[in-house]
Amino acid sequence: MTEEEEALDSQIFEEEQDLFFDEDSEEEQEEELKESVQQESEESFRRRLAGPSTNKAGLGSVDKDKVNKIIYEASKGSAFFENEKKKDEMVTKRINAILKKYDTIKDQDLSFEKRIVDSMIQDLEARRDLTQCICHIDMDAFYASVEELENPELKTQPMAVGSMSMLCTSNYEARKYGVRSAMPGFIAIKLCPQLKMIPLNFAKYRAASSKVRAVFAKYDPRFLPLSLDEAYLNLTEYLKKEPDLTPDELVQQIRREIFESTQLTASAGIACNKFLAKVCSDINKPNGQYYLPIDKTRVMEFVKKLKVRQIPGVGRVTERVLEALGVHTCNDIYAKRAILYKLLSPAHFQFLLKSCLGLGTTIFDTESERKSVGVERTFSPISDPNQLYQKLHELCQALERDVEKAGVMGRNVGIKLKFASFEMRIRSKTLPTYTWSAKDIEKIAKKLLAKEMPMNLRLMGVRLANLKPRGSEDESVLKV
Repeated sequence: MTEEEEALDSQIFEEEQDLFFDEDSEEEQEEELKESVQQESEESFRRRLAGPSTNKAGLGSVDKDKVNKIIYEASKGSAFFENEKKKDEMVTKRINAILKKYDTIKDQDLSFEKRIVDSMIQDLEARRDLTQCICHIDMDAFYASVEELENPELKTQPMAVGSMSMLCTSNYEARKYGVRSAMPGFIAIKLCPQLKMIPLNFAKYRAASSKVRAVFAKYDPRFLPLSLDEAYLNLTEYLKKEPDLTPDELVQQIRREIFESTQLTASAGIACNKFLAKVCSDINKPNGQYYLPIDKTRVMEFVKKLKVRQIPGVGRVTERVLEALGVHTCNDIYAKRAILYKLLSPAHFQFLLKSCLGLGTTIFDTESERKSVGVERTFSPISDPNQLYQKLHELCQALERDVEKAGVMGRNVGIKLKFASFEMRIRSKTLPTYTWSAKDIEKIAKKLLAKEMPMNLRLMGVRLANLKPRGSEDESVLKV
């Protein structure tokens, strides 16, 4: 792009800013911040207990207040409840600190900061890519759907995959009662006493995933898997070879082939980048798709209404912090950009700014994107050291299979521990050389685990990070 084109592009974007965003008045912003932080905290704690997946498909018609109340009462007094309460109190303290800082700057002239942010926006705009067609495909209630294939009777009864300690997923019948993934099983039973719980069977899910991935590979040989049940596909080249197909039609074809191969349904989002495709894949779940036309005006109209919690990577903590500042949508991020620039860390602010502009990457670089490979399992609390070491051994074997499949090796071994009290602890060690073998990983992980003994665990995970592709030197064995 020439300097003249860059100048023209910047000028056009400046003229478009008012068209794309509605800026609230200062009075309206102040009004939003007058709500009681204590009230917000109490409501937030109930939502925290409800978990991170309350907006999943199938939960839309659920009476969330009723469900949250049942979860609150069922959890009260448990280790889970006390741990969540402790974490929520820490978030409230953080919010109070941010609001205190906000009080000191809210009446300042922030025109300088606004100019800085607007300059950042122009730089980001210059890199907007509208040349790619990216698709995010997410299998519907994958583990539960695989179980229903084997036992069709489960389709008509509430069912979840997991244990009393934690659920991995639930079918759509169970979701009508508010039962969803990442929920302790003992709480799910309170919501739905007739819930049928199926233990995890990863061999079964991997077999189904292999069939799904075979379909992906036909349309994008370099597709980017995120897990057993979701992936990104870049459909740009395929569409060039099939000019009569629209993106919408092509993705319908892919989803149809997945169903013919597996009898499993998938949902999809189609957009100009990975961020927007991921958001779009949630819109018409289950067994549907949403296409966001690859056009800047349409993109901006779409993102301005997007709630901050819909942004991939924004969790409950960030949502609460932003809510306390009166930021509920991407439009609010833009309107309060100068304030947020002053209050948030540079990395956090940059992430939110890109999101409110609908910007995201289109690069499918598995090596740079996949910073680690890990496996974890939830189980009934275990305190016996021998049983814990056996769990560690099984995890390391599973990790070796995943690392081998990914074609990588790493030199940072980490363990993740969740205690019966629901407290989380992560430990890691960087190695002098790269490895990929279960034997090497287990040697390091076992030493890390031994340092934390005695303990009563309900979850254990093992991770290999600092990755690079396996080469000729990958046969070396660590001496540790």
